[in-house]
Amino acid sequence: MAVNQNYLTAEHYTEKQKRAVQRLIESLVRTDNRLADHYSQVRSHQRQVCRNMLLIRIPNGENTEGFSVFMRDISASGTSFLYPGIIEVQEILVGIPVSGREPTWFQGKIVRCKQVMNEEFWDYGVKFLQRLS
Repeated sequence: MAVNQNYLTAEHYTEKQKRAVQRLIESLVRTDNRLADHYSQVRSHQRQVCRNMLLIRIPNGENTEGFSVFMRDISASGTSFLYPGIIEVQEILVGIPVSGREPTWFQGKIVRCKQVMNEEFWDYGVKFLQRLS
């Protein structure tokens, strides 16, 4: 399935969007911390707060360069990130930048897409299906 949607990369967010995404990450981290005991019983891997950029590519999409997003957290089984719009596919490729090396790529599946209340951003959860590099 070819995807014709153009995705906005984090480097091209407006200043307002950049401030909003940082504020939202802080707010979501506080919420996660309050609910940590509850979620620790249902999660198979512990999450770590991570404020790096992630690289996203859509398999079989026209935009082979992909786009960057602000990561919220990461675990051995997946990651979450914020993006100012809807990503129309479930299967994605996730690149995790590694200092001094090429990104580590995973095949992933979007398992959560929830609009952050009263905001233009969506909170995405991705399950890693397979390590590619």
